[in-house]
Amino acid sequence: MATKKRKSYLAFTIIALVLITAVVAGVFLFQARRTPPGPQVASTSKPGAQPPHVRGDPDAPVTLEEFGDFECLPCFLLWPALRNLEHDFGQKLAVIFRHNPLPQHHFAVSAALASEAAGLQGRFWEMHDMLYLQRSAWVRAADPRGEFDAFAQQLGLDVVRFDKDMGGEEVATRLAADRERAGALGLDRTPAVFINGRRAELQSDVEKGLREDIEAALRGKDR
Repeated sequence: MATKKRKSYLAFTIIALVLITAVVAGVFLFQARRTPPGPQVASTSKPGAQPPHVRGDPDAPVTLEEFGDFECLPCFLLWPALRNLEHDFGQKLAVIFRHNPLPQHHFAVSAALASEAAGLQGRFWEMHDMLYLQRSAWVRAADPRGEFDAFAQQLGLDVVRFDKDMGGEEVATRLAADRERAGALGLDRTPAVFINGRRAELQSDVEKGLREDIEAALRGKDR
């Protein structure tokens, strides 16, 4: 009799464990389906500023992560190509901008701080575009702060707060985090572009080359 009871208890225990396992697995599967994949970026212990500046759908199938310098001429030349790609690929492409101001560019750090200060008022990408659009004006100035203030005013920012934030800890911390990420990835020049975590080889026809890389990523093929 005792043996039968032990067998029944064992069978009940096994069934209970199976049910519990099924429930737990179901919960994890449900959470996995609910959790968006997020941007696909190069793996390193240094994540960069969080949250990153993303233009487009963060859950897009292709993520393009650029490390740039607003004073850098090749970055300036890359800018319209990226805008064309953003327009053409729409919700299939997410673009992340990371700061990597180079030491030989005297105003690059100030420009990066200006973009981040604008970002604290929700205008990072507008300032990002303005800095490239008006690059010829501020790179030749004796002191670009006056130009940056004018840009902030044009964008409808609180200029007093903008000036304060440019020298603030939050902006400095974001810039430092991006530079640490660039260093962890071994980047010593700009621009550098990663597509779904893989570094792209920038060609002479940069837009054409990146377009091909993005299309290949969409097809799930390695280039």
